[in-house]
Amino acid sequence: MTASGDDKARAARLTADVVASNARIAELVQEVEELTAAREHAAVIEQAKGVIMHTMGCGPDAAFAALIVQSQLENRKLRDIAMELAGIQEQ
Repeated sequence: MTASGDDKARAARLTADVVASNARIAELVQEVEELTAAREHAAVIEQAKGVIMHTMGCGPDAAFAALIVQSQLENRKLRDIAMELAGIQEQ
């Protein structure tokens, strides 16, 4: 039994839908991973801001700006600078 033209067209559409769905799932998985990492790094950054606020006597915006400047000067990730300031070892 051979497939009709309609069956072939339907199979092609379904295949295209599956490929598109798989691509979207991969995008969503990547987004979830990035958001999870951002949430984990936010706590470390807040701790580092606290250290800067305490030692420099400044507010949270100035502390965050100081982290950004240091990150750019050293060409290192802000998270890494924050971990160092907060005294946290990378696991």
